Amino acid sequence: MANEIAKVTAQIIYSLYNNGNLDKAVLASLRHAVTIKDHRAENVWPIMFSKMAASDISSDPQGRETRQETAIYTALRCFAIYQQGLTQLSYASSNQVSTEDKGQQLFVALADLRKNQDKQAALDRRIQNLLSSTNIDSVAKSVTQLVRILKSADRNLLLDFPQLAQDLFFFQMGYEYSRKVFLKWGRQYYWQSVSTN
Repeated sequence: MANEIAKVTAQIIYSLYNNGNLDKAVLASLRHAVTIKDHRAENVWPIMFSKMAASDISSDPQGRETRQETAIYTALRCFAIYQQGLTQLSYASSNQVSTEDKGQQLFVALADLRKNQDKQAALDRRIQNLLSSTNIDSVAKSVTQLVRILKSADRNLLLDFPQLAQDLFFFQMGYEYSRKVFLKWGRQYYWQSVSTN
């Protein structure tokens, strides 16, 4: 299931990128629409839902979104924020064999940014806020803010947004899963930033 989330997210990203002919209107909508329910998010629905399995799309009469929809949408929003102003694709899988084309997971990239002493205290505060979150809405908001910080650092890294979608999906599976996701992110952020100093 989670691998499907990553696979679908990658397919949507490639559709949005469209071999360099970026779908700027949809990317702008993603940047401005905080949640999938926001009316500005409607521009991404045709691309997003056409790639998803029927079982991953909500049929809830009250309009609640599925874990899959929330995870994929949040990762796509992060991609749109990070891709802004770039002509080259900002996504690559962190599982690539070639190190040249290899992407980084978000918290590994943030760990590298943490090495900058001027940014460390502020980043650590944001990470602590994130790791004390208890619901997906606050996690999505925190992750989006962290992507904005990374974007402002202007490092032009390739990030693994489908992996982020997979992590966000697991976070929503219950307390034990959310703790495992936070442990993974904590390891990536704190260990990576001190192990190479």
